[in-house]
Amino acid sequence: MHIKKWPAISLAILINILFIGGLCSQTYPRTIELKRGRLWHSFHFTQECEPLADWQPMNYGLDWPGYDIKELASNIGGTYTYMITGGFFITALRTINPDTVQGWMDFCANGDRNTSWDKGKKPFLALRHEKKWKNGENYYLATDPDEAEEIIISEWEKDPQYPDYDKENKKFNITIDRKVRQWSGSQADQNYVIVEYTISSVRTELHGLDSAIVLFSYGMSPTDRGWNYTNPNFPPGARNTQSRWYPEDDLVTFWAGDFEETAQNEIFDYYEYYERNTVTNELEKQHEFMAPGKAGIKILDVELNGQPLDYEFTWAAGPNTSDYEGPFTGVSGFQNKYNAMQDPSKLHEAFKDPDDPRMGKSRLYANFSIGPFNLRGRGRGELKVVVAEFVGGADLKTAQNLTLDQKDSIEALADSAVDYLNDRVEFNYNHDYCVPMPPPGPEFELAPDSSREGRVGNIISFSDSVENIDDPHQGFPDVAGYRIYRSAEYPFGPWKKIADIPVKSSEYWDEDQEEYRFLDKKVALGYGYYYSITSYDQGHEQWSKDPAVAVPSLESSIFANRSSDPFYTTLLPQTGKDALDNVTVVPNPFYVTSGLQSAADAKMIQFVNVPAKCTIKIFTLRGDLVKTIHHNDPSSGVATWNQISDNNQYIKSGMYFYHLKSEYGETRGKFCIIN
Repeated sequence: MHIKKWPAISLAILINILFIGGLCSQTYPRTIELKRGRLWHSFHFTQECEPLADWQPMNYGLDWPGYDIKELASNIGGTYTYMITGGFFITALRTINPDTVQGWMDFCANGDRNTSWDKGKKPFLALRHEKKWKNGENYYLATDPDEAEEIIISEWEKDPQYPDYDKENKKFNITIDRKVRQWSGSQADQNYVIVEYTISSVRTELHGLDSAIVLFSYGMSPTDRGWNYTNPNFPPGARNTQSRWYPEDDLVTFWAGDFEETAQNEIFDYYEYYERNTVTNELEKQHEFMAPGKAGIKILDVELNGQPLDYEFTWAAGPNTSDYEGPFTGVSGFQNKYNAMQDPSKLHEAFKDPDDPRMGKSRLYANFSIGPFNLRGRGRGELKVVVAEFVGGADLKTAQNLTLDQKDSIEALADSAVDYLNDRVEFNYNHDYCVPMPPPGPEFELAPDSSREGRVGNIISFSDSVENIDDPHQGFPDVAGYRIYRSAEYPFGPWKKIADIPVKSSEYWDEDQEEYRFLDKKVALGYGYYYSITSYDQGHEQWSKDPAVAVPSLESSIFANRSSDPFYTTLLPQTGKDALDNVTVVPNPFYVTSGLQSAADAKMIQFVNVPAKCTIKIFTLRGDLVKTIHHNDPSSGVATWNQISDNNQYIKSGMYFYHLKSEYGETRGKFCIIN
């Protein structure tokens, strides 16, 4: 047999190429997330959110409040997502044949179709998609006081290696630069992002664009979780979305209205359910407005070569099933797409009247048509579009406390937030992306209280290090105090303020330890708690960046400085001959609730007043062993169990027995679980 041998140098080169190529293909970023403050959002390398998948939320999309499902012990029925997809479409006529459409590109619903990180694969080549500060270096404006806390920079342009000579859809001689900005560390600015697009002609090409049109489009669905609960028999994508267009403010708003196809009133996704009271063993009616906010899309600027350019607004109703094409569903052919972008009334189910019968009954797109316009070649033409996106309204505590007959209060809070955010993003843009910033929230530690035998409490401690940090604009430290918040349900709230601590308050500042210490006594065994600490200042009569602006007292974000895992309080371990006399199971009986309130901390079953080291075996009434717990913690007299057996299954309702064995002897007991 003849075997062909590869030359050593050729084989080495081949291996090197394959290895490097493999590494490169693995490091290309696809979607970057903003998930620090209250508003979470994600950006694909050519569009907002992930490509459209029949209105299934594939990532964060103006989630308000945002949360990571991995932080929760169980599924709470969806996310607080307000946007499904966003971005722009672009088309133009051929330079050499102005009666023929050159092409049509999608950077809104299906960005993957037109853009690739690999040369020669798609009409456009992705060049850059990254955070400017990858590790939070500009949080609280610590690095660049004149910019946002977080910036995502993305760039893609015509791929010269992509052959389109035999294709109807021709690539364009343009480069797209997108900058996303967010100020997530401040309560005053955490509820919006500002997205700046620059579409410019390629410097190496003689021709730019002729009779080009850009259509910005946003699929809005407030909210995923609310729609899932209020209308579980319908597919994803809220069909109760209401919207209003305010041309004087260049603003369109969205919120969850009452879906007329159902009997109940679900305005702002109002939902009622029953929760078992673990003290009274009674089922109690609970309620929540699951979409208590209003989202807004605001056009801050549209300029062609530095001159203002007009645009046209319209809504489009998306198909209620199998929507993968956005507002161009049913619009086939490049000429028809061009015509629809020039005349948005030709988009799928387009309308402009807010009283149109399709409003509140359909998946909804908001569309802004810009053009036609010409873009000169060799880098001499540039279109700039700046868009602000926000959500504001009632906080989670208010959304849970108010009832349906108080829906007007929910709407008033949402409208007030819209008014504030509409003005705030304008202020931000008019000051070149610069806003006043509160002091940083301090890092903190949590520990159980070990000073009071037989009593529980959580100690929150933190240093005074942020009191030495200069305000990024005023040039001197301005911390006036701290506020501590606690949530007994979810890592995103509802938050309750439990302390307001002035700087160096003698009640909380420990001179010897050089730290603040606060004891939270209002906690219970068997429940997890989340904490956050914010800092605030006293405001300034003049802002150094603009002396005409008086700065009110500002507070840092609760969400940007919170614990992501529930903290469980504990007791000191038992010792001595009486160590096993007071072993107790709490809560007993244990009620598995509806999942709406308990999902955040799972309400662990706890064996309290146990020794530092012991083994607990749990049996059914028949004597079957379901779980063995090995407790070994010298600082804790509490052993926990998440109701999962050794076979990795949730246990059923019923009576259970436990057997505890330690160096101090043995003890037995029983407890009940009720699903």
